[in-house]
Amino acid sequence: MSDYAATIVNHMKNKELIRNICIVSHVDHGKTTLSDYLLQAGGLISQSLAGSARVLDYLEEEQQRGITIKTANISFIYKHKETDYLINLVDTPGHVDFSGLVAQAIRLVDGVIIVVDAVEGVMAQTHSVIKQSIEEGLKPILFINKVDRLINELKLDEKTIESKLNTIIQFVNELILQYSYNNNIQRKVSFSDGTVIIGSALYGWALSKYSEQIPKFSTIISLHKENNVKKLKKENSLISALMPAIVNSIPSPLIAQKARITNIIESISNQDRTSIEKCDNNGNTIICIGKLLYDKNRGIIAIGRLFSGVLRKGSILINTRNKKEVRIHQVCLYKGPSLITVKEVEAGNIATLIGMKEIQVGDVLVEDLNIEQMIEFKQISYLQEPVITIRIEPKNISDIPKLQEELEILSLIKPNFSYIIDENTGEIKVYGIGELQLEIILKDIMKTGLQIELSNPEVALVEQIDKEIEHKSIDSLGKVELSIKCSPTTKAKISGDTVVFKDKKNNFLVVEDTSIKNEHIDLLIIGFKNAIKLGVKSSNPIRNLTVIIKKIDMLEQDAFRYEIIVPAVKKIIHEAISNSIFIYEPIYTITITTPLDYLGAVLSVFQKYGGEVEKTEQISSKMIIYGVITVRSSLSLANELRKASEGFAFWQLDVSGYRKIKE
Repeated sequence: MSDYAATIVNHMKNKELIRNICIVSHVDHGKTTLSDYLLQAGGLISQSLAGSARVLDYLEEEQQRGITIKTANISFIYKHKETDYLINLVDTPGHVDFSGLVAQAIRLVDGVIIVVDAVEGVMAQTHSVIKQSIEEGLKPILFINKVDRLINELKLDEKTIESKLNTIIQFVNELILQYSYNNNIQRKVSFSDGTVIIGSALYGWALSKYSEQIPKFSTIISLHKENNVKKLKKENSLISALMPAIVNSIPSPLIAQKARITNIIESISNQDRTSIEKCDNNGNTIICIGKLLYDKNRGIIAIGRLFSGVLRKGSILINTRNKKEVRIHQVCLYKGPSLITVKEVEAGNIATLIGMKEIQVGDVLVEDLNIEQMIEFKQISYLQEPVITIRIEPKNISDIPKLQEELEILSLIKPNFSYIIDENTGEIKVYGIGELQLEIILKDIMKTGLQIELSNPEVALVEQIDKEIEHKSIDSLGKVELSIKCSPTTKAKISGDTVVFKDKKNNFLVVEDTSIKNEHIDLLIIGFKNAIKLGVKSSNPIRNLTVIIKKIDMLEQDAFRYEIIVPAVKKIIHEAISNSIFIYEPIYTITITTPLDYLGAVLSVFQKYGGEVEKTEQISSKMIIYGVITVRSSLSLANELRKASEGFAFWQLDVSGYRKIKE
């Protein structure tokens, strides 16, 4: 074990001195630059490199595009007032196409640094990550970045700058309060309690409650105008403002786990609850898998939060999802792109596990399985769903099995990515949140040596019912009769105890017939999944459907068999909904930022493609357009916006819902 690993493992023993944090923001608000300064604080990069090294952006694609497209984590030691703290840091993407990775990272940590651009303020993705963080019970710190832009670009005076910053703080607190139900820790941020930091990661300076001396804004403005920012950085370094805030404001696992338990756990025994609340090394080993990676030599790599117990090489755990045993072949820590093997990881930390099969994000692994009151974590909440699809096929027919294998791995490790193979035609479709996400994933496939042919991006249409339906029917073989009730999930009344299946498209299967044996439930689930995979009116999937199986009657003895039940469930569901189902298309909310000189041309293009303007806002020499547009129209919009603005406009798209297509 390396000296680095030995140091980290040794510091895992003192739970009070552990801080698990992630950094979140809207795209290009400065997360990864800020991460560099944290790594400087831990002695992992030099002072001269901080702010430009982008250590956690180690993928070639990230370095080229200047954005983070995956989550990366690293552990380091920070000395504060002669005390060593173990910081487990997770960096996250800001682009909405990779928002699923943010949701996964949030499950692993106890605190979050929310980075907001002082000029742009709280944007769409900022809103989303605040919602996710607070609902997961994380303690926030607000870092208002790029204050230099208020001085150098907007030329604002002291009073206006303070007003601008206060507006951002107030808005963030409004969002925190909005999503703070069921939380028992004070989460509002303020400068006075050390949870608000203002500064510039680009220039390496920041101010917080913990700054040794806090200059007036007039002084900061003068130093920028005099191009003497080095003095500002020397006297008010970003590290001296931020790191004490992390140490003092982010709770240790001992405090955080007790506070978060109601936010992230649905069901738990008293004994396991006590183990998690105490972050007990001697308690039942409980780890929640928050992220999966793949390495051609190591196979699936699982990253999880260890809530109690100790993980060692050779540990045998039980997956609560399928009740199967899994053996841990290696226990590791991540240091940016590097994996470092360690002897063990103790409760309260983030662990990397190698050698497991049949593992999924959200799985909970335990040493002792309590069947009577099994531990159940809440599903990781993804705010976006796939709305773009591309047809894909290998140039060589013999490569179909290899392509399917690659797609299966990618659908496992990439949130918001999936694929479907048409049973009749063999056509393969991949689905993602946006064009950028699919572009990156398809490049990953090509890097394996596979030659593939792609269609142009298309809209992922869905089918939905619009009213409640009750239906009773016999299968085509005359062996089973089903009584079912179908409803839009958003209108259905569901008892949690009777839900046997739910998916990311808001489809639920509920079984009310108590005579059905547990071993037969799986057949009903397979039939339901087949029914929603491809809709009644098209080859598009069904969403927002709740099916309640009220009664099953066997018209022939031993009819509860796969070849009878699975097609029967699919057939009868399709019969029930056939006259009340419609095709829907996804809708984006869009934020376009353009220089003022190009506003007319940009608006003209946006409205030409069916965009609806909700409001506009001027910030300095730029205009921000807020509106909605169908995903279908957005596919043609990108190139036209670039032409109209000569490449100066940029935009952010967020899925906001679905709209019925008129027949």
